[in-house]
Amino acid sequence: MEDIAADAGTEGTPESEPTRRRFLLRYLRPQTGVTIVLWRVEAYTATPLALLFIATLGRWPAALAMGSVMAVFAAVFLFLLEDEPVVEDIRGWADRRWLGRLLERLAEGTDLPARAQRLAALVPAIIVLGPFWRAVAFHLFRMRRPAAYLLSVGGSFPHALLWTGIVLGSIWEGIVWPLLNRL
Repeated sequence: MEDIAADAGTEGTPESEPTRRRFLLRYLRPQTGVTIVLWRVEAYTATPLALLFIATLGRWPAALAMGSVMAVFAAVFLFLLEDEPVVEDIRGWADRRWLGRLLERLAEGTDLPARAQRLAALVPAIIVLGPFWRAVAFHLFRMRRPAAYLLSVGGSFPHALLWTGIVLGSIWEGIVWPLLNRL
């Protein structure tokens, strides 16, 4: 059905056009489009919003406010990426790579060492990855829904405490604010 819809009306077009239409028909569903737009909004506004919060609220209240904003983004991304075909294709792509196969073995292990490795992998995933990439990673790990929501939404607060409270707060209070006071 998709092949017929993708090839309809492509007579006289370049060879890549049917492939591009098939790609768009498969992946660019409204849910995926909203996810991409929200991902870009989150990516472009996170740092300026964090700096605005630091300048107006202070370092630690800003970190908690950013944690709240990013927790909402994390929940929305997890919800929007559920049952999306693009996540399954990303998983298939990753399975063809050595790192993807390593992560797949990590996600599927049921013995005690595998559980400990998964737990150890969660800390960097929460601290380093933003809400969108955390949602993608947790879906690729086939994490159960309650655990994924708990760790992704709850992980937004330690993430924000590190990046907004410590990193950006230190830059603001140690470099930017003294320079602004000199002017």
